[in-house]
Amino acid sequence: MTHVTAAIITNQDNDILICQRGAGGSCEYLWEFPGGKVEPGETPEQCIVRECQEELKIKITVQGVYAETVHQYPEQELAFTFFKARLVSGTPHLGVHKQIKWVKPEELTNYEFCPADVEIVERLIRESN
Repeated sequence: MTHVTAAIITNQDNDILICQRGAGGSCEYLWEFPGGKVEPGETPEQCIVRECQEELKIKITVQGVYAETVHQYPEQELAFTFFKARLVSGTPHLGVHKQIKWVKPEELTNYEFCPADVEIVERLIRESN
């Protein structure tokens, strides 16, 4: 099983950063919380900080684990650690994603997310009410 991390990043307005995947793969053009695979010898916290730096050119501070889930995709099973995080510096940069947006929690329903992120989106919406 592959271990991946994802960050629920908020800014000073408490908007949440979401990213749209590009072409290819099982989540083609769906939205997700940014993140990636944990490398050998790396902690999940180190992974999410590195992934945000590499993919988005931003610095974040990790505020703790929000949720841990397992999702079976057609090609593989993934173990997810979702972290709450805060934007420290930088402006999110389009690198590996098609689009990047800051949205209010209640606006998350306007976007179609990767299957593994759906229950996290639902929880964020519930908690914002």
